[in-house]
Amino acid sequence: MHMVRLFEEHCELQLYSPCPKLTRSHIDLAAFTYMKVNLAAQISSGSVANALEHLYDDSVSETVLFIRNFNKFFDCLNVRNLFEGRNKRNPDLEPFTGGDDPRLNSLKSTFLDYLKEWKQSVMQRPNLTPSQKLSMQLSAQTIAGVKISINSITECVKFMLDQGADFVLTYNFNQDPLEQHFGHYRHKGGANNNPSVYEVRNTMTQLRAVGAQALNPKRGNITNVNNNENVIDNTKLQRKR
Repeated sequence: MHMVRLFEEHCELQLYSPCPKLTRSHIDLAAFTYMKVNLAAQISSGSVANALEHLYDDSVSETVLFIRNFNKFFDCLNVRNLFEGRNKRNPDLEPFTGGDDPRLNSLKSTFLDYLKEWKQSVMQRPNLTPSQKLSMQLSAQTIAGVKISINSITECVKFMLDQGADFVLTYNFNQDPLEQHFGHYRHKGGANNNPSVYEVRNTMTQLRAVGAQALNPKRGNITNVNNNENVIDNTKLQRKR
């Protein structure tokens, strides 16, 4: 509700918005937009935390802490190139160049400790039913997934740097190509949500025949990956004698 209040009072009808990326789509979620990662990343950004901290009193302090923790989590696991951190003046987007990078320790200690303290504070509240306590915190599956992601990626970064890599870009640790591949299956299946093995095999044959001409979905929860596998050779052919 703090974010809804910020948007309606200072962003929606104002000429100057402290959070220009926020729209009504970030507040009133539809069935499909619940799964949009970019909406979650934009509303959990540092600009939103700064606006809440500047415009309201200490009643929003826990919301600000939540946003800052998840914003740092997103940035550290979304390092795309060598220069984004410098251009945006954001040290969390700098490439990882050493196994002793403080961001790695911060993810495994500060961020995971924050989730642990959050859960403990909710479970210790009196006069609440178990279902009410569960609704006040992240699901067990989400917490487990976050722990697996943090522990695996931090260890992979340290391993690659120890093996001689000059830098590591954590954005490459994602499953977007796999999701994009299965997105083609869903498009070909239409309304069929439970294809048989024969139908999957038939779809696979069609995709292989189309190859690079298979269009990527314009809308989705992943970043479109353009695989330019077709190499055009402009060298002249040898003449026949």
